[in-house]
Amino acid sequence: MKKLARLLVVADTLMLIYATPVRAEQLLAPAPATPQAAHVDAKADAVLTQLDTFYHGLKSLKLDLDVQLHMQAEGMKQEIASVWSVAMQRPNKLAILHKMGQNQFTFVCDGTKTYVHIPMIKRYLEKPAPASLDVFFTEQSEAAMLLQQGVPFFASLIAPNPRVRLLEDVASVTYAGMEMWQGAECHKLHGEQTQFDWDLWIGTGKQPVVRKVVMDMGKTAKGLADRAPQMKAVQWQIEIQFNQVEANPTFTDDTFKFTPPANAKKVDSFKPQANAEEEPHPLLGKVAPDFELSLLDGSKAAFAKHKGKDVVLLDFWATWCGPCRKSLPLLADVAVKFKDKGLVFYAVNQRENAEAIKDFLAKQNLKLTVALDSEGKLGEAYGVEGIPQTVLIGKDGVVQVVQVGYAPDMKDTLTKQIEDVLAGKRLAPAAPTK
Repeated sequence: MKKLARLLVVADTLMLIYATPVRAEQLLAPAPATPQAAHVDAKADAVLTQLDTFYHGLKSLKLDLDVQLHMQAEGMKQEIASVWSVAMQRPNKLAILHKMGQNQFTFVCDGTKTYVHIPMIKRYLEKPAPASLDVFFTEQSEAAMLLQQGVPFFASLIAPNPRVRLLEDVASVTYAGMEMWQGAECHKLHGEQTQFDWDLWIGTGKQPVVRKVVMDMGKTAKGLADRAPQMKAVQWQIEIQFNQVEANPTFTDDTFKFTPPANAKKVDSFKPQANAEEEPHPLLGKVAPDFELSLLDGSKAAFAKHKGKDVVLLDFWATWCGPCRKSLPLLADVAVKFKDKGLVFYAVNQRENAEAIKDFLAKQNLKLTVALDSEGKLGEAYGVEGIPQTVLIGKDGVVQVVQVGYAPDMKDTLTKQIEDVLAGKRLAPAAPTK
């Protein structure tokens, strides 16, 4: 279970640490393994042996994977959820499709080709399919790493030796009794290891199906405190539920069919190429997407009312984003400076509830006009691939500046850019005409 939290940790939590935008390419670096022998008591060993036999003998499997991250720090609570539908058919067919929430990716192995698509960066891989899914647990390809890290607990269950895989880096496992979970009687196991402790619920009877796992990440949070002191007080749990489980279902070929989205580019690797120039943001020089959003104070924001009248500054952010926490005070100062000079500023929050935002603003003593992008649709329209993303729009509605990430000098840079745009200067190249 050593990799159970890694993708979620990187994507949803460790972003508090870094002062660079959160991007999907950062999800692909594996951590070194530090195997150790586990002490497993007799009852726990019997349950794990049954689990191993059951999953190793499956010809096919279907389920919904519901991953929930719960964090609490400084009195604020944050919950982030992702749901995938999963279908597996041996020897070499697998479909992991994102249904809702963050950490979006699609993984499909149709028996001939393996496809991995990350919508955030609008790119996908296409590689030959292995003869067996077991290969994904021995090779170090990007597809294999994303499978192991993206849905790692499920990946452990379809590994060649599920029991061995689950006990990697585990110090001890004890039997914690019987409990009911969603109407099903379950064995509960408790595991301890260096990075975190966990509880595992496994159904009783002829089908020892994994129902739920809950990980207490307190040890990891303390270990991160040297780099991020704010992690000392963090209460951090990851809960994974296995719903709608079907053992040995029958699938059609369409279950494992992948069609690349029209806006996705086929690449050989998700890793940035050395010496590659970063492409300009696709919105630069184009008319900004229209929007109407609810504001935190209950009023409405409509982009149309600002066209021909105001310069508009948008900042896409979230309370859990470390770089956002650094940039927001600077943006607030800039907004105040130009408030009566023709600038309108909206801090566009991504997918968070109003109470969490209000609590954050109060604790940070920030006064901002916050727009609520509750489903992330405006972020998608504005091509947000990492946050914070700051967008400066001229009075004519044309996007003049797109800045992704935090920079210490961004206040001075943005001030000059706003002055230029207010003066009618064009900072972005004109969009090509068709």
